Amino acid sequence: MTHDRYTTPGTRLTWSDVSEWVDAAHRIGSRQLSAARNRAYAAHAAALPRELIDRATHVPSLETALHLLKYGHPSLGRPQRGHRANHPTTSVIMDLMNRLAVLKRQDQMPAGDNWTAMFGGSDAHSG
Repeated sequence: MTHDRYTTPGTRLTWSDVSEWVDAAHRIGSRQLSAARNRAYAAHAAALPRELIDRATHVPSLETALHLLKYGHPSLGRPQRGHRANHPTTSVIMDLMNRLAVLKRQDQMPAGDNWTAMFGGSDAHSG
């Protein structure tokens, strides 16, 4: 199965899954302190697409991505309360939290019509 390669806008960093996105965030963090690094962080945070998150099955990578966006470098993470509503990381954080909830519930709820109705997705019946 071929997956798309995504690129952080304004950089040459590419990834095809959440784990590689996390690695790219760490590569940005290893760069010299500069305004360009802060711009790369901000672009990288906003560039994690929902379809990539929805395909993810590796819980530790999803948890690391969520941690980076919630508690990581200020240019990568979400803004302070009161400034989050229209920020690009807000939807990414919600998508990560929702995907984690789905994956963690797979062991608790047997596959079937209720699972599909509640969570949907291509992996609704995977175990």
